[in-house]
Amino acid sequence: MNYHKADDKFFGIVEDQASGIFSTLGATIFPQSYRAMFMFCAKTNSLKTAMFDCIESNNPYSFKVLFRCFCDHYLKFMYVWTRFLSERSDQVGTEYYSYCGAAEAKDYLSAITMAEGLLGNKVVADVKLALAKLYPEAAELSLKELEHASSQFKYRSILRFLGSDKLQFVAQERPFLAQIVPAYALLSSFVHGGPYTDMEMFGYSEPRALEECEHEAEIVFLMTASVFMLTAAAVSREFSEAGQVAGMVKQVIDEFLSTADDET
Repeated sequence: MNYHKADDKFFGIVEDQASGIFSTLGATIFPQSYRAMFMFCAKTNSLKTAMFDCIESNNPYSFKVLFRCFCDHYLKFMYVWTRFLSERSDQVGTEYYSYCGAAEAKDYLSAITMAEGLLGNKVVADVKLALAKLYPEAAELSLKELEHASSQFKYRSILRFLGSDKLQFVAQERPFLAQIVPAYALLSSFVHGGPYTDMEMFGYSEPRALEECEHEAEIVFLMTASVFMLTAAAVSREFSEAGQVAGMVKQVIDEFLSTADDET
């Protein structure tokens, strides 16, 4: 079974079961963490679809840009999911939306001020006041404290957290980290327009370029399906019926992996 057929089976489950899983947002005692996980389900699926389209249109460069973005999403999801399971509280979801949201808003306001300055316009922005209105949970933090609080959701901090000794119990639930971490730095060049991409593009006329994307697309499918499966498993601790959905997705993943092993 190739990844397209496996993804069709997986998406069939999503179409049938996602509304029931996502509807628990209105009844849960962990609304922020559920919201974060549900949105990662939607965002990773959207990126997966775009990457599949890149393969169909023979566009390895765009595939790699999106793959790097996808890796960021997956790492953040794993951080939220792991902390939610271990802490059994809504703290990680609250921090994600409050601290990351406030940090993004601060950067946006700073960018506006800089852009207007380039045009010769002077803008006086009260960043603290703006953040207090948008993200009251972060209002008591200094800008330095906000930077520190939001940094826990950055790549290196997440890897340190997931690699810590106290989290060995989730090792089997994060099999893709070892595959995406080595490529992360190189993929950054595609996002930021670095010189490494020039060397890569010289080989894009060769069949091996698209073959590499096809292999990574298999990983993308597995990671996307895992995000939904792990989300359903997390929800099942509060709403037991979600456990059946996690099992259905796991069955598709296992079937795909077994047929992939047979083909190799």
